[in-house]
This record gives sequence, structure tokens and C-alpha cells, in this order.
Amino acid sequence: MDYKAFLKPTDPVVLPYFGGTRVDAATRRFAVSPRHPGEAGMPPLGTQLAPGWWRFQIDHRRAVPLEPASPVALESLPVMRGHWVDGWVVFDGRTLGRIALPPDDEPPALSRVVARRWYSEDLLFDTIEFEDDAEISARQALEERRPLGDIKGVVPSLRAAFGYALGMTVARELGFAMTPRELTPRVVAIADGGREVVVPLFTAMIAQREAEAAESRRRAQEAEAAARLAGAVKGAKLITRTRDPRRRVDEVLEAARARMINCRVIDRGSQLDVVYEVDGTRIMSLVQADTLQVIDPGICLSGAHRVLTLDAMPSVVREAIEEDHLNITRRQ
Repeated sequence: MDYKAFLKPTDPVVLPYFGGTRVDAATRRFAVSPRHPGEAGMPPLGTQLAPGWWRFQIDHRRAVPLEPASPVALESLPVMRGHWVDGWVVFDGRTLGRIALPPDDEPPALSRVVARRWYSEDLLFDTIEFEDDAEISARQALEERRPLGDIKGVVPSLRAAFGYALGMTVARELGFAMTPRELTPRVVAIADGGREVVVPLFTAMIAQREAEAAESRRRAQEAEAAARLAGAVKGAKLITRTRDPRRRVDEVLEAARARMINCRVIDRGSQLDVVYEVDGTRIMSLVQADTLQVIDPGICLSGAHRVLTLDAMPSVVREAIEEDHLNITRRQ
């Protein structure tokens, strides 16, 4: 047997890149690496590629991006059917998922669509299905900002999608920052009550965000003061760490089944501003660089983040989603 055959590079493969530092194939996960690791001028970890389909050269555990590519066939992937809302697909009265790579032409609101689940659990858009009178009537009600009413043939996924769509539409009109997952406990009330019920539902969320933001600012000021004091005690010398904090954050989030999108070192190296995704929901958290203790979680936690470190945040976010308590305070 010629052992040298095992050392030959494999043929390039086409994979979807969803952001972060890794890509998934059918059998394993690869670390995304630039063509020349460590080359001067290369962007920070996790920001070297635009999300999309790419041709990768597989080199052991690394996936080296070569060039953008056309999507591969999706027929072998699991099928997910639902209704389209703002880049998300609503599958039933409570379950929805974000399409990780937006289609070239966005489907009309409330369209029946087919999505496919990639090996990483991310959703990819497949096709638009034929719609019936229920979708057409619901779309007209959405355009008129009125309740869904007694439209015939409305399945649970369409009713929920209507509530999400109307809530997001009114939020944009009022200048409220909102994501579909934050609306989950309110979609039925929105679908039944129309525009008139949306503003009162948002009022409590906005007040909670403002209170949480004020507490987070106070916490950040305390952390900055503590860092200044520590610097003075050590003669104001920069503490050199032996490990890249971005890589630590990436590994911590990977272990918690989340995807790091970006990690920015701030406040003279004492803090990290981390952007990451948990099941399609983007979160921004501010943490201590050395301990990864949470300073500002980016969601309303009523002070509970004081005892949290970054590795626990994905579970906290999932619990907030499951219990209908998600309220995001920081956004890009």
C-alpha cells in the first residue's frame, strides 16, 4: 500500500459558511482558516468571510476558503415546512427557525416555504410552495394592519406567522427594535387583536430594557474603575496574557453549542465585547477578559448575570426563549 496516497490533498468541497470560525460537512466540523494563517493584514478570527456558499480546501481539521461557489443540491437534507416571516420560518404555533443564508429573492410575507436543515442544524431556504386563499387573505389583513379575524383555513403556523409579521411590522413603524423570538408569547394576542394591542404589549418590554441598560452601565463603570485600580496597583503595566482571548471565547461558545460571530477587545484589554448566535438569535454580551464573567448580558436578566460567566449565557438564552422571557437589550 502506498502510504503517500493518504497525504495527498483532497478535492475542494462546497459548504455553506454561516459566520463564526467553523463549517460543517456531513461527517465532521472543520475550523475555518485563511489561506495563509498569520499573514499580516488578515481580519480577526471569525470575520474573514462573508456568509454564503464557499469552495473550501480541506486540510486535516482545517477548511481553507478558496472562492465563492454555487449552492449544492439540498434534496437529501431533512425537510421543514412553514410560513415565511422576515427571514424566519414559522413551523407551528410556537416553533420557528431563522434561515441562515437569505435567498436571493425574499418570499412574500406569510408564504408557504420549504426549508432544509443542514448538518450544523442551521436552516437553508429551499422553495416556495403553492398557497391558498388563507395565505392571500392573511397577507391582505397584514397590509391593512387589522386582526386575522375569522379567515377560513388558517393553520397554526399561519396564525402564528401572522402575529409575528404584524408585530415586527408595527415595531418597525414605531421605531422599536424587536426580533421574532421576543414576540413568541404575544403572537396570538397580536393576531387576534391587530395593531391596537401591539403598543401596550411593547411598553413593558421597553421599560424592562431601559432598567436593564441602566444597571448594565453601572456595572460597566464599576468594572472600569476596578480595572483602573488594578492597573495602578501593578504600576499601570499592561498584563500580557499567553492565550488569545478571542480563541478562548470561541472555544467556550462552541462547547455551549453557540456560534461566535465577533469578539472585540476593549477598555485596554480588560473587557471583551462578544457577538454570538444561539439557535439563530444574535446576542451581544460584555464580559471580563480574564474571567469571562458577564458585565452586560445583552438580555434582561434582572441582575442574575452577576454570577454568570460567558459559558452559561447560551443556556440562559435558550431558557429565556423556552419560558417566553427573551428581551434583548443590546443590538448591532
